[in-house]
Amino acid sequence: MGVGFVLMAPLYGESKVERLVAEARLAAASDLLAKVLAIPEFNPVIVATNSPQVAQEFKATGVLTDLDRGDFHFGRRLLEIISRYQLRKVFYAGAGSAPLLPFQLLAEVASRLNREDALVVTNNLFSSDWVGFSPGRILEEIRLPDSDNDLAWRLCDEGGLRPYVAPLSTATVFDIDTPAELGILRLYPGLEGKLACFLGEADIDTSRVQQVLQVLRDENAFIFVAGRVPSYSWIRLEKEAPCRTRVLSEERGMRSSGRQGRGEVRSLLAYLVEALKPGGFFRHLAEMADAAIIDTRVLMAHWRIWPPAEERFSSDLFRAEPITHPLLREFTEAAREAPIPVLLGGHSLVCGGIMALVDIADARPPHRPEVFTLSSKRCPRNGGFSREGISPTAAKPPSKKCPSPPV
Repeated sequence: MGVGFVLMAPLYGESKVERLVAEARLAAASDLLAKVLAIPEFNPVIVATNSPQVAQEFKATGVLTDLDRGDFHFGRRLLEIISRYQLRKVFYAGAGSAPLLPFQLLAEVASRLNREDALVVTNNLFSSDWVGFSPGRILEEIRLPDSDNDLAWRLCDEGGLRPYVAPLSTATVFDIDTPAELGILRLYPGLEGKLACFLGEADIDTSRVQQVLQVLRDENAFIFVAGRVPSYSWIRLEKEAPCRTRVLSEERGMRSSGRQGRGEVRSLLAYLVEALKPGGFFRHLAEMADAAIIDTRVLMAHWRIWPPAEERFSSDLFRAEPITHPLLREFTEAAREAPIPVLLGGHSLVCGGIMALVDIADARPPHRPEVFTLSSKRCPRNGGFSREGISPTAAKPPSKKCPSPPV
């Protein structure tokens, strides 16, 4: 037995917009599994899902499937799978967590996990989307996380594992979290496989994305970005996009710190929207910027609301009709009618989404095909840490074949 690969691929939501995101994630999961199955160190390969239909589809590819039972809790579910299959070493990924992750990086992670112990490998130590770790049973010794975002940090901080973090790039940080990412992915150069086919056939309007790309390419234009904007996406924007920037970064870590749960989130952007009213806010914004990218989840947390996924996703698509909260509905309508192009979404939009937009606007070979030497990091209890050197090389090219949809 090598490194157990565990992919969680739920199918959820009754609304059309929820199904759009869920099916895109499943298509991305199919592409990821195709790479994983070509890496001998990954064994066994397990797909956990709440859908018998999804389980049947993936089982036909030769992987093991495991149906969810009862109430879902991320940490308990992962530990259950580790125990059931007696996994000594584990690589976990969510269905939409790695749509651009290259084959060679996956192979490198598998090789390192297979030959080393007492380590955790991840794309982000503080908000992980995918995580490899050894030993698997270490999960019994930490507080089981509610979501995968907290997994890497707890394995490091509470489990004492040595962390290795993949270098920041579009490939390692981009994940599918909201409808906003789908419009960007549809325009992403070199995207192939089931996800590319699904996005090509889906009803996805990319006109706003294309308008934002025009602004990114204009050295005389300004783009406004607000929300949980990380320094790395801001730096990419500053260094590689010709446009000028206005950035309002606030409430990073609002969920992991517990601030959102305690009702402590405060947003300067939300105060401006309240003071100027949504329509007035966008009119004033249009005097200072030519396009805007906004993480609306900070606004929602400030307003102490967390609408159902259908309403959050509808706002991302500028469809105000299903939204019941008056201020969010008014904000969505104002964004739709704004004098400048606006993109709405969540944390992923202002992280990997911005980096992908820069890739597209730059019109050069994107970050996706790079291979990285993983950097070793100390677990930062009393301060920061430095990154080791990174050397990209050419990756294995993906298949040109366009397969059928996953479900």
